[in-house]
Amino acid sequence: GWGMTCPRDGRMHCSLVDALPRQHRHTATHFISWVWGYKLSLVLGALEEWIRRSGLDMEGVFLWMCFCCNNQFRIFDEQAAAGADNLEVTFD
Repeated sequence: GWGMTCPRDGRMHCSLVDALPRQHRHTATHFISWVWGYKLSLVLGALEEWIRRSGLDMEGVFLWMCFCCNNQFRIFDEQAAAGADNLEVTFD
């Protein structure tokens, strides 16, 4: 979302999900919990295995993952001085 206007606050730079075309954004059907320490290969491998085993119609699956849904630009810009200890305020 770098250089794109955020539809939520009208400021520059938006979340990854807000950068997607509207037809690819829907209400989440599943939640993914993860931590910054995970390697991308681990997350992608786990998702591939889940897709293979689940038998779900992937056309109707929409994932909520904080990295993609939360505006990382805002978190880093506004929380830089305070760190990440008070993120509950950011997402209140």
